[in-house]
Amino acid sequence: MRMSVAKQVLLHVVVLAMIVGLVFPVLILVFNSLKTETDIFASPVGPPHAVTWDNFRRVLTDPRFATNLRNSAVVATATVLLSVIVTAPAGYALSRFKFRGRTVFSMWLLATQAFPGIIMVLGLFFVLKRYDLINRLPGLIIMHTSFSMPFSIWLLKGYFDKISVEIEEAARIDGCSRLQSLVKVVFPLAVPGFLAVATFSLLLSWNEFFFALVLMRDNAHYTLPVYLVRFLGSGGVVQWGPLSAAALLITIPVFVLFLLGQRYLVSGLTGGAIK
Repeated sequence: MRMSVAKQVLLHVVVLAMIVGLVFPVLILVFNSLKTETDIFASPVGPPHAVTWDNFRRVLTDPRFATNLRNSAVVATATVLLSVIVTAPAGYALSRFKFRGRTVFSMWLLATQAFPGIIMVLGLFFVLKRYDLINRLPGLIIMHTSFSMPFSIWLLKGYFDKISVEIEEAARIDGCSRLQSLVKVVFPLAVPGFLAVATFSLLLSWNEFFFALVLMRDNAHYTLPVYLVRFLGSGGVVQWGPLSAAALLITIPVFVLFLLGQRYLVSGLTGGAIK
């Protein structure tokens, strides 16, 4: 059914308003990163009157930025790899095997997403302290992986549901074991789902702030989101120029990776919606 002209105009206006709402904060971030502090306070949302690169120079020449960038890269990469390795067999098992408690376990995975992570901080802190993982990157990697696992398992379960069982049975008839059919047939077909899990885990780990602040104790182990706190001074004074430049630099790598993997993320998220 063809939409009327009035509905088409209304739809375009709504879409345009949404685009402006999404782009405007990023545009302000870019503008403020190129302004002096005086220019920012004189015109907080306008374009810079005179472009300055001092904010970027200050951030890029700060040795703490390089250290925190390395920590974020290590934690995010390890989280992505562990999330894919751990959730792939778990999602396959939920999709293919019928076992007692399967429904309860699936519901539990969804239920964990209903609770904010902050309510677990005390218990998790004592567990990590017991195993000497406080102020160590492996402890943060374990935390981020555990946060990404429930949703990732559910996502892959839906994706494996979409892959026909007959394909595996044909591989078994040709002489493959279950493990061989899984590795050689099922997993290659599930690559978009794995990329969706990787993208989700990367975004979660790269942007996570609270546990990185609580578990890490010194600059040698801080990640980039914690680095941004350095520009919040005492008495509520904020160094808006360097803060905007640092936030923009932190956003660029994950934004580029998201653009490269967005079609896989969308297909992975919707893969199990239709069977």
